[in-house]
Amino acid sequence: MKGVRVAILGATGLVGQKILEILAEREFPVKSLTALATEGHGRTVQFRGEEVPVRGVESMDWSSVDVAFFAASTEASRTYAPIATAHGVTVVDKSSYFRMDPLVPLVVPEVNIDAVGDARLIASPNCSTIQMVVALEPIRREYGLKRVIVSTYQAVSGTGREAMETLTKETHEVLEHQKVIPTTYPTPIAFNVLPYCDKFGDDDYTGEEWKLTRETQKIFRMSLPVSATAVRVPVYISHAESVYIETEKSFELSQVRELLARSPGLRVVDDPSQGLVPIPLDAADQDLVLVGRIRRDLFVDNGLHMFVVADNLRKGAATNAIQIVESLMSRWA
Repeated sequence: MKGVRVAILGATGLVGQKILEILAEREFPVKSLTALATEGHGRTVQFRGEEVPVRGVESMDWSSVDVAFFAASTEASRTYAPIATAHGVTVVDKSSYFRMDPLVPLVVPEVNIDAVGDARLIASPNCSTIQMVVALEPIRREYGLKRVIVSTYQAVSGTGREAMETLTKETHEVLEHQKVIPTTYPTPIAFNVLPYCDKFGDDDYTGEEWKLTRETQKIFRMSLPVSATAVRVPVYISHAESVYIETEKSFELSQVRELLARSPGLRVVDDPSQGLVPIPLDAADQDLVLVGRIRRDLFVDNGLHMFVVADNLRKGAATNAIQIVESLMSRWA
C-alpha cells in the first residue's frame, strides 16, 4: 500500500501528540496528515520534522481521509464519528463513548482483532483494561478464567496534561513547605495516594472500576467476574496493576512464566532475587506490557498473583489504536 490519508482529532492533546510520535516512529505509511481539534485550532503540531496546521473539526471534509484516530472528548466522538464513517472513513476511537455499544467492536489486537469484522468504527479500550487483558489472554486460553480481582495504581497522565502539571506544582510546594491547594483532584496528589479514579457510581464503584469490569467482559465475550479498585498515585506515566486470578485448570508456575514470555505484547520481568520486577519507570516510553511478581496464592487452589505495568499513553492509548489500523492494512493493499 502506497499510503494512508490520516486524520487525528485531538491532535494537540497528550494522546494525539503520542499518536503523531508513534506514527513516525513505526514508519506508518502516512500519505497525508490532517490535524484536527474541537478547540485550539490555528495552532500547529510537529510530524516528521514538519509543522502541520491544526484545523477545526467542524469544517472537516471527511472524504479526504482514509483513517481517523479520535483522541478527544466523548462529545466529539458522539458527534463526528458517525459523520466520518458515513464518508467511508475507518475510525478508531479512544473515548469511552462507543465502548459498550454492542454494534461497535472493542479491540486489543493481541486479544481479539477478529472482532473488527467489517466495522468502520472501532473502539479502543480504557488504558487500564488494555494492559490487563494482554496479560490475561494467554492464561485465559491455556487455563481458563473463573474470576479476576485487580487493584490499579494509575499515573496522573491518565487524567491529562493538567494533572501532570499539577503533580509538578504540588511537589514543589510540599518540598518548599508551602500550603498545597488542590486543583485537578479533590485532594493533593503529591506525596499522596487517592483511593479512587473517576467519579463514584453504582454500588460505590468508580467509573474507572466499572470500565475494567465491563470492558474486559466484552473483549473476552464472557461474563467473567472482575472486581476492581482503581487508585491514583503520584507517578507521571505508566499504570501498574496487582492482578489476582483464579483459573479453571491447574497450572505450574514455570509453565505460566514460559507461556507469558512467548505471548505477543508481553515481557516477563520476574526475578525477585535480583530485584527484577515490573515498575512504571521501566514501562515508560515503550510498547510492551511488563508482567512479574508471578506467584501462587497460598490459600486458594488455582489462585495466581501477578503485577502488570504498561505505559498508559502508548500501549494504553496511542499504540493500541495504531496497531488496530496496522492489522487492517492488508485488507486495503
